[in-house]
This record gives sequence, C-alpha cells and structure tokens, in this order.
Amino acid sequence: MGDIDKTRDRLKLDDIEEDDRRDLFNKFVDAGGEVVYDSRKKINSTTTNINANTNSHIKKNNSINTNSQSRFEHSDIKPKKESHPTNKQTNYEAIEKIKTNEVFKPANKSKPLFFNFKLWLSAFSSGVITFFGGKVNPKFLNFIDKNVISSLLEMDTLMFNALNPMGINDADSKNKREKIISRFATELEDFELLERIKDQYDEKVYKNLLRPYKELDSPVVAVNYVNELKGMFRPLYVLHLYSSKIKLVGEKAMSSYAIVDNMSRGIVNSRISAFKRAVELIYSKYYPKLLILLQYASKEKLETLEEFNKFLEITDVDILGYYTKLKLANQKIHESKIEAAKENIGKKDEEEKLNKIESIGVKLIEKCVSFKKEDNNIEYETDPFYTIEENDKIYRIKVLIDFLDREYSILFVSNKVKYNLVYDNLVRTDYKSDFNNIFLSLSDINSRFNEYSEICKNILKVEEDEAMRFEQRVSMLSERNGQRAYISKNLKSTVMSIINSFKKKLDKLLLDKEEREKIIANPNDILTLFADIGNHKKRVQGYNVLKALTEAYYFISGFNYLITEGELSGAGILIDKAEETIEENKEEKDDKEDKKEEEIKENEETKNENNEDNNEVNNTEENEKEINNDKEENIDTLVSDNIDEDVKDM
Repeated sequence: MGDIDKTRDRLKLDDIEEDDRRDLFNKFVDAGGEVVYDSRKKINSTTTNINANTNSHIKKNNSINTNSQSRFEHSDIKPKKESHPTNKQTNYEAIEKIKTNEVFKPANKSKPLFFNFKLWLSAFSSGVITFFGGKVNPKFLNFIDKNVISSLLEMDTLMFNALNPMGINDADSKNKREKIISRFATELEDFELLERIKDQYDEKVYKNLLRPYKELDSPVVAVNYVNELKGMFRPLYVLHLYSSKIKLVGEKAMSSYAIVDNMSRGIVNSRISAFKRAVELIYSKYYPKLLILLQYASKEKLETLEEFNKFLEITDVDILGYYTKLKLANQKIHESKIEAAKENIGKKDEEEKLNKIESIGVKLIEKCVSFKKEDNNIEYETDPFYTIEENDKIYRIKVLIDFLDREYSILFVSNKVKYNLVYDNLVRTDYKSDFNNIFLSLSDINSRFNEYSEICKNILKVEEDEAMRFEQRVSMLSERNGQRAYISKNLKSTVMSIINSFKKKLDKLLLDKEEREKIIANPNDILTLFADIGNHKKRVQGYNVLKALTEAYYFISGFNYLITEGELSGAGILIDKAEETIEENKEEKDDKEDKKEEEIKENEETKNENNEDNNEVNNTEENEKEINNDKEENIDTLVSDNIDEDVKDM
C-alpha cells in the first residue's frame, strides 16, 4: 500500500475538485485502465441502486466502527479508521473510493499503478496524441512529414556525397574515397557509423503511417500503427547513443572530402552546419517524442536495456562494430585468396570467367546494340539525353532498356507467346502476370531517367556560364554533381534489381526442361510480327517461340552481367576510357568485317552477271540465300534452336 499512498500523494487526488476527479477517472478508463472482476461487480451493483449502496456502505462502516471500539476498548492497539463517505461526499466519490481500493489489487503485478494513465498523460503532455481517442496529434504528423523526413534525407545525402567522391573513372573515385576514409576514420567503427545513417529512413514505413493523414484526411490511431512506429524507432534507437559522435565524425568526413576534392571552406562549413542541425532535430527533438508515442501505443514500459532489446528484437547485427568485424574478416579471406591466386600462372580472359550464357549475352549486345545517339534517334536538343555523354553509364542503361522493350517485349506482354497458368499444391504460377509486372516496373522508372538528364543539363549550363563567379560555380557544380551521383546510384540499383529478378525468372523457365514444357504452350510456333513505324523489322521475326525466348534470355543475362560486374557497374558516372577504347576497336573490326563481306558479295554478283542467261534465275536464288545466311550467321552462332544443348555444355 506504500506505493499507492505515494502515487495518490504525488497526483494529489484528495485535493482535486469533484468535477476534476470525475474527468480524471474517465480519462483513466479511456486510456485503457481496467477494474478487476470483483470491483466491476461492485460497481455494477452500485450504479443500479446508488443510494441504497451508499447507505449500506455507511451502515456497514458504522457497525465496523462500533465493533472496533468495543473490541479495542481495553487494548493498547488503536483500531484503523475505515474511510467512508461523509455528508459532504457525493455518490460518485463513494464509487471512486471502491474502485480505488480494489482496482490496484490485480493478480499480475508486472505493471505499476496507473500505468496506462501515466503513458497517456506523458504522451498528451508531450504533444504526440490528442486529448481524446488516442489519436496521433496532427501537428506531430506534420512535423514528421515536413521536418523529420527532410532531415533524414539531408543527412543521408550529405554523407553519401562525402563518402562517394566523383572521379575521372572508377579507379580515381576509389582512390579519393580511400583518402577521405583514412583522414577521418580514427577508429574502425567511425566509417560504419556514417554508413548506418542511410538505414534510418524507410520510405515505405513512413508512408504507411502518414497515408491516412495526407491522403485520406482521417485520424491516425496510435495503437493501430505499433509496427510502423516500431520500424521508425528501431534504427534511431541503434544510433541514439552516438548522436554526439555522429556530429563529430560527420564533420571530419566532410572536411576530409573538402581537402581531397579541393572544395572551398565556405561551402563545406555550410554543409557541416546543415548536417549538425539535422542530427540535432532527429535525436534531440524527434527521438524522445517518438519513444513516448511508441510506449503509449504499445503499452510497454521500455525503460531498461533488456526491455528495449526484447521489444525491438535487437541482434548482434544492430550493434555498432558488427560490420567492421565482418569487413576485417572478409579482408583476411580476400588476402588469402590473392596469395593463392599468385601461385597460378597467367591470367584468364574476362570471358572465361563468365558462364556460357552471360558470355553469349554480352556478345549479342556488342553486336546488336549501338550506343551512338544518331542510331537511337537522339538528334534534337529537346531529347532528354541529347547533352549526355555516350559513355555515361545511365545513358547506356537507358539504351539497353529501350532495346529490350523494342525488340523483345512482344514475347512477354503480347499474346504471341502463350504461357500456361499452373496450380501446384494450391500455389499459382502465372509467368505472364510476372512478366507484365516487370515491364511495368521498367516503364515506371522513366521519370527518374528524365530527372537524371535534367541534373546533367543543369551541370552543363553552370559549366558554360562564363559570367558566374568562380567560387559560386565550384559550389554549384559540387552540389549538382553530388545530386547526379546520388540519383545515378539509386537508379542503377533499381534497374539492377528488376533485371536480376527478370533473369532469375527466365532461368527457372528455360533451363528447367520440365518447367519449360509445362509452361510454354506454343514453343514451335513461328512468330509473324507487324513492322514498327519506319518499317523496322524486329529481330525475332520468323523465329520459333523457343528460339526467340532463348535470344531474349541471352540478352537479359548479358545486360545483368554488365550492370553487376561489367562496364556499367561500379560507383563511377562514366565508363573508363580504357574500356571505351577497347569497344571502339571492336566496332572498327566489325566495320572492316562488314566491308569485306560487302566486297565478297559484290564480286560474287559480278561473276554471276557474266554467267549464261539460263543460270540467272538459279544464281539469283542462291545469292539471296547466301545474303540471308550472312545476315543470320551471327545470330545462329550465338543462339541455338535447342537451349538444352547449352545447358549440357554448362
């Protein structure tokens, strides 16, 4: 009872007016407070006949007092005074006394007295919920939408730019990055600390919480969004003890970036100030309020380290230093592999490292796809990619996506290829629907390609503006190039995810003979397709369905290799000059081979013209066959009619 008395004294329940006591009790019930079963029984009987109960309660207490006086009349022990309603007390106060005396005798004593009410009072006084209904305060939701999200994104962008400097090529970028890290990372965990910043903002979780407020104009009831609040709070909890260190290490990282990249001190100081403001807002203003709201919504105390770790499911991965240890272990393994590789004599060509399918896909792309702007109808300044370099990785990815859509999409989204819908143990397999979703995803990212091209145009304008002051130009170029690198990384990551899932889907469909025969309904049908505008003949025109799908599979496998391990991978914006030179040499060789083929054809035609008139028809037919064979020769060497042969070779 000592805890009850202390709580009553601290809340000053005896000094509260009648109306205030009634309101306080109602809030206690609204906030989740409950009365144990026996007390409910008494309350029900009391509310049924309030006057009768009050009188019986008074009589009972009077009789107890009378008996107590006679019992303890000759004893040194004084009887305890029973509290009973006086004439000044109302019927409500009598009921409240009964509730107060019995509600805090629960069987489960894990939660302290007035626990739910304390959570409500704390949440309301902090401004994170409204007075009634347990709804999240719209002002707090607006604070999250307008301030918190922008601060989280600003922290992520500033650290990404500082840790991923732009260079002439991938090697230069990597060299700059290593210099920056060596300058600011005095401890092994410093770099990991800044890398973890990007995990603080989960766009999907924040959208789920804000959707009723922003889109539906309806209240957000806190108890219905415990999972979202938990998802928002968990990454902040992991780093909240290091908020001061984040400021310090972040400042060192940006200062190191400024030195390595020759940035003016004024620019880097403004970035450091912005970073510190964002950290201060997140961990000093937002974090405490979010914790209070999470406690209220989940009805959890969350006071001790054990309670936090259990509720948030914290594991070793979440502890700072985990990835650093993992990195050191991987470095040791890598070093041992290098030592083992040194024992081998000679080097293998890049194509020997590829499996057969990826190798064929890369060759197919080199032969069939041109990255020249005139070959991709990019001839006017109004085109988004008119000003972008041809060796830009994002530009080349866009060209490959357009080629995939133009030449092979008909195999996946039209009715030319028929895919059976299969149910296996109530599991539905619908390849047609999956392929449609993949191409819809590729279509959805067109706006992000346009966003990238706009950034590139702005960079070009700044570079060509001779009237702009040098310091201002350097500042603007640094900011724009940082945005370009950030968009490039995210865009490349999205495309990589889509193409990789596409390849895995085709792996399962085409490499498994049983699956292929079960799903593809018309593998031997010949494709007859209408020509596009400009009489463009699709590559798969005249192929049977299986051969066309095989070529598309090779193309996608080659595409996947280029963006994951090939020339389109890596942090750099542009393809290295060495790689570009090799590609140009390949194009020159191809041009020479084409010229030789044309000369041979001309010689053959000249000889045929000198033959007898009786053989002209036969010669003409033979020449046409030879020309057609020459056109298809490259394809036939790359794409077999039976993919099972390739699988056996692998």
